[in-house]
Order: sequence, then C-alpha cells, then structure tokens
Amino acid sequence: MTIEEFRREIRSLKEKGIYPSNKSYMLPSLWIAEKNFPAITKEIMRVISEELSVPLVEVEEAATFYAMYHTKPKGKYVIRVCTNLSCMLNGGEEILKEICNLLKVKPGETTPDGLFTVEEYECMGLCDGAPAVTVNEDRYLKVKPSDLPEILKKYGWKGENGKTSP
Repeated sequence: MTIEEFRREIRSLKEKGIYPSNKSYMLPSLWIAEKNFPAITKEIMRVISEELSVPLVEVEEAATFYAMYHTKPKGKYVIRVCTNLSCMLNGGEEILKEICNLLKVKPGETTPDGLFTVEEYECMGLCDGAPAVTVNEDRYLKVKPSDLPEILKKYGWKGENGKTSP
C-alpha cells in the first residue's frame, strides 16, 4: 500500500460515517496502517493526523500505547504468546521459550529473513483456551510445545535449521 492509497482508505472509512467524530477513526486508521505497512512510522502518523484533523501527539500516543500497533518494523507474521496467569499456569512460558528456540530469536525480535516477530503478550482474553498463541489474526488454543512445528510450517517455517521462505 502506498501513502496515497492509505490516505484514500482513511477517507473511505470516514465516508461510511459509522463513528461519531473524526477522533473515533484514529484506532481503525492505525489498524489499517498496522495491516499494510511494516511499521507505523512518523509519516503514517502524520497522514492520520492530517486526514482526521486530530493533533499528531494524540496519534503518537495511541500508536505507542497499544501493544497491537508496531512503530518499529515487524515480521510478516507476528506471533504472540500469552503469558498471563491462566496461560502461564497452563504452559505459556514454555510455549514462548520453545517458539523462540525453534525460530532462534528472543521475545521482541524478528527472524533475520523478516518472516516472524515473536512477542510475549499480557492477555489475549482467551483464558478458556490457555495457553493461547496468535499468528497475526489466527488463534491457536490449548497449544502444546509439540504443536508448534506444525503451526509454524503453515507460515513458511522450514524446520529447526531456522530456514524460512517468504
């Protein structure tokens, strides 16, 4: 997506008139950016500010406050592992450790090929399926360490040698 296409997307969203004020379109606009750019940069925040007529500082605050938005480059696939209480008690920390081991990264890092970013996540609201893992918007519940290779292979992981293909 280009910056101009992004501008048009925000305008199109506003034309639907589903929110009560321009400020109400900020989080949906950030989500569009999150899904279409490697990172939500200052330039993207400026576009949102201009298109919605909201102060740039408010866009920056929202983009940096919410964990679902990335202001630094992320991988094509963002793997989030819940380590909140329910998930922790059911093996969330072991799941995180094993994913990091398989991908040879630490939490918060991206694989060298840019395919995966691994994040420890505070709570996904999926406690009944603990431990929970998401890959972008796909959810995996009651995950066991033995499930991880098959999950990762769905997204291009080629095995424990760490080689992936975009």
